[in-house]
Amino acid sequence: MIDIKKLKALAFNGCPDENGIRSLTWKILLSYLMLDRTKWALHLSKQRELYRGYIRETIIKPGLTPSSESAVVDHPLNSAPDSSWAAYFKENEVLLQIDKDVRRLCPDLSFFQRETDYPCSEILNQEAGFESLRKRIESTSLKVENRVNSRLDLQYQKKANHSKTTYDMNEYQWLPDGHEAHWEVVERILFIFSKLNSGQSYVQGMNEIIGPIYYTFA
Repeated sequence: MIDIKKLKALAFNGCPDENGIRSLTWKILLSYLMLDRTKWALHLSKQRELYRGYIRETIIKPGLTPSSESAVVDHPLNSAPDSSWAAYFKENEVLLQIDKDVRRLCPDLSFFQRETDYPCSEILNQEAGFESLRKRIESTSLKVENRVNSRLDLQYQKKANHSKTTYDMNEYQWLPDGHEAHWEVVERILFIFSKLNSGQSYVQGMNEIIGPIYYTFA
């Protein structure tokens, strides 16, 4: 059992980065890990499986190529409320905003530009035909145009522009295929959060909140 008072006293003036001491200390201080170390393995196993489940439900399944039968029923011009394409275009708007924000996350720290030691194998090992978040951003740039319908109500028409998205040289860039930078992990976390909390979705500035938390835990 860990003595939390003693741990707080030892960590008061800072924690070393070596051997994961800093991240482990913060996980305990923020109550992500319980004081009983014998329960860590089971707790972490459950949390990782929960995260994998979120990835499968929010990224992998929507990213798989639809069957020919479903493509006949649903298509990019389908305006039905339950159209998967309508949801796809709406999600892309959120994704592009997240991508824009995380590419400028904590520019004073080189940490977010570096490669993570634990890339998401669930995504990297997907077979051909799977559209990852990186591919969605790279291949599609959405434009929102105003139009007035017959009732003079202002609506938004989402259009796909298949030209590649361009970025400022000061923004973080993608690593080669098979590798992930820390900012991409933050991007995935925020996108999953936006899909699990559709009522709130993503709000600009959330990247500045999750950034320090991820940094202390990584």
